[in-house]
Amino acid sequence: MDELNTFYTTRHCLIRDSMFSTLIQEQWLILQGGKGSGKSVLAQGVISAWPYRALTISPLNRKGYLWEWVIIADSQTDNSLAGKIFPVEKLWEELYSAGTVTHGSMPLFVLEDGHRISRGLVSTILAFMTMMPQARLLLTGIFNRRQQRELRVLQPVWFEIPAPDSKDYRKVISSHAGIGPETTNTLPEQFIRRCMRRCDGNLHLAARLGGVIRRNKMEEEEHAASIIDASLQREALRYLPAPGRQGLTWLLLLVLTVLCGGGGAYFARPLSQWLPPLTTLLPVEFSRPVSTHARLMAETMSTNESLSLLFSVWGYEVDKGEAWCDQAYRGGMACLSGTETLETLLSDGLPWVATLEVDSASFPVVVIGGGENTLTVLSGNQTWILDKAWFSHVWTGNVTRMWKPSPDGNASITKKSSTDDIVWLDTMLSRVLNVEAEGTGEWSSLLTEKVRQFQAQNKIKVDGVMGQLSLIRLWQALGESPTLIQERGTI
Repeated sequence: MDELNTFYTTRHCLIRDSMFSTLIQEQWLILQGGKGSGKSVLAQGVISAWPYRALTISPLNRKGYLWEWVIIADSQTDNSLAGKIFPVEKLWEELYSAGTVTHGSMPLFVLEDGHRISRGLVSTILAFMTMMPQARLLLTGIFNRRQQRELRVLQPVWFEIPAPDSKDYRKVISSHAGIGPETTNTLPEQFIRRCMRRCDGNLHLAARLGGVIRRNKMEEEEHAASIIDASLQREALRYLPAPGRQGLTWLLLLVLTVLCGGGGAYFARPLSQWLPPLTTLLPVEFSRPVSTHARLMAETMSTNESLSLLFSVWGYEVDKGEAWCDQAYRGGMACLSGTETLETLLSDGLPWVATLEVDSASFPVVVIGGGENTLTVLSGNQTWILDKAWFSHVWTGNVTRMWKPSPDGNASITKKSSTDDIVWLDTMLSRVLNVEAEGTGEWSSLLTEKVRQFQAQNKIKVDGVMGQLSLIRLWQALGESPTLIQERGTI
């Protein structure tokens, strides 16, 4: 096993000390770093210095879809919870009832590899903030962009472990090889560089390399201060992964791009830089045949293709064979089908699928924008600007639209809502309004005032009730929901 026990580089020591002092003041923080960057070592360092009880918790996957939390370490030997397994949604409730939080204590919970929890991580953090205000939480992981965006909404203190440099590698290898700091020429710089290319930021691999050198030197009964010769260097590097040929790969991609670009410029017409081709349809008399719009009907979409396009507008790539309304829950959305007025849809400001009927033929389009006299729609790979009067004439009134409810899936948030929904609403409104969040989980008069202020800013009926339209505007303000493109400044 590649061990990196109780050894810290200079930067690790600075991060560890800073994390410890931060946790004294802040309720929780996040530690992010690549594979083998030393997240567990830093967390263990904080736990070792923590004066109260500390529990290390890791995600556990069962049956490929069921996630649970398992306690892998407990600093308290009496009534230790090590080995206990808890459901994801009941972790803090079970720990609280188990007496992990006592009067005057400040327990530390370390959630390792939090990035493995694809759903429910944010609700887990919100539940902790509500149920255990005097406890402390350290969340570690390798979070992707979506997870980072969701977590940063909660405004945590964020620590990120930088990529190790040659000094870090030298210290790790020397320490595990038993080489003293006074022997400066034992590890050649070229050898360190080759190690860096193979380890790719994983200090555990560097520790493995140091262990190999230690074993070989013990077998050969050489002194620790002797210079490591080329044969021992080659032998040690054999225990590391082969170096990636990224330079050659990028060179081949560059050559291929140049060839394809040259061929495209020679054989094809110029392509649009951003949106699909834009075609403007002029108003026509309703008494005349609508043959002017034959181009719009030339390449019509199926129902699944239109839903796949609507998912794409929301930022999700869904194959048309799987694009069904009942799959919207996977993205935390609700999908509704029915009839609605054009004024209501434009007021909501969300894209929708509209069914048009021309010459007894029905076909869907995705409406993504509107103005005083026009609507912008997508159909296949084309973008069209339609006359609003003509659209109203051929539109059947049938719509399919998606919207994002509360994290608990509710269409509104009131004083009777769950604690998670109220904490989320308070946190998100405070972020948008740039004010401080209460974090109590209770509906207060201050929260009502925040709702009213947000509604006034977004020109919504000011009633202090966080209904569907207010939720839509909040998700849009947070950048988590698309908005209709406004043409000519009016909708």
